[in-house]
Amino acid sequence: MKKESKKIKINQLELVSQDEKIALLEKQLAWYKSFFDKATDAVFIVQPETWCILDANEYASVLMSIAREELLGTSLPQFRRIFKLLKKSSSPIVLSELSLDVPNNANLMMEVSARFVEYEGQQLIQAIARDVSEQHALTDKLVQADKLVLLGQLSAGVAHEIRNPLAAVNLNLQILKRKVPPEAPEYTYISTALQGVERITKIVEVTLNFSRPAIPDVQGLSLNNLIRTSLDMVSSVLKRKEIQVDLSFDEKLPQVTADAKQMQQVFINLITNAADAIKTKGIITINTYKENVMQFGQAEHACVSISDTGVGIPPEDLPKIFNPFFTRKADGTGLGLPISQRILHQHNGIIDVESSEGKGTTMYIKLPVTE
Repeated sequence: MKKESKKIKINQLELVSQDEKIALLEKQLAWYKSFFDKATDAVFIVQPETWCILDANEYASVLMSIAREELLGTSLPQFRRIFKLLKKSSSPIVLSELSLDVPNNANLMMEVSARFVEYEGQQLIQAIARDVSEQHALTDKLVQADKLVLLGQLSAGVAHEIRNPLAAVNLNLQILKRKVPPEAPEYTYISTALQGVERITKIVEVTLNFSRPAIPDVQGLSLNNLIRTSLDMVSSVLKRKEIQVDLSFDEKLPQVTADAKQMQQVFINLITNAADAIKTKGIITINTYKENVMQFGQAEHACVSISDTGVGIPPEDLPKIFNPFFTRKADGTGLGLPISQRILHQHNGIIDVESSEGKGTTMYIKLPVTE
């Protein structure tokens, strides 16, 4: 009887030991599974030939905008290229990019690090991916910005080349005008042509002055006059749509100390943005006024508000508008507002924004007055 009881105890110990081993293995499996699921990059296990996703972590589901249950079993033929790279490569790991069309992102660009893993005699692809769509968009915008810089240089060159023949046209028209009697119909035609030449000359001079790099010339400026000249420069932009410009200036507005060209660049950017925000018809209102501002102590500032009746800025975009390269315009660079903000900060100025989606936007410029 004693021998039998000892055998029973030994068997019980073996059972307990076996249960503990299973529990330990289950704990270890859950441990590694949690690392897989919570990884900060997307992880895919893909079966070659079928390109079926056998397993994926939580972030892969978020990246693809597909529920994990639906993602498992989905075929992604784009991994065919990764498979070919792995087969050709002498390295066990390859790095490549994949472009995918997912529900919430029509052009998701992923950087993929992949390798083969053996599991139960089957060769599978383990791919670790991260979203690089923003980096690609940033690169595209940098290229576009470079094109715009080149375009500016070419425009300055063209303007310079136009100036000489334009002077000849102007001189000959002046000679003709002196020879034609005022009552003749040709006199009116020549006068109209001279007005056109004068306007072209003004545009050429403004373009050359604006594009020509120069040492900052800080002096006392009238913001009212600067806004008027800025409106002349963007008149062609305003004429493309039915835009009414309402001006309300404080004619006793004190001067500010600033660089005229840099401040003109700010106003051109803001007025152009206001015009772009208006689809077909609307109003841009520009006011100037004085205000005491709490910056570096209570101080009097010359202020400008530029309001439009455009589409407004979505609340989720409002915190990003001063980020370089952030834009919702198809042909925008996302540099206008960041550059304007930087210029104003260099002049100890302030730029604030108020916007209501669907109703319009108001930009506030505040500069310390000249003592």
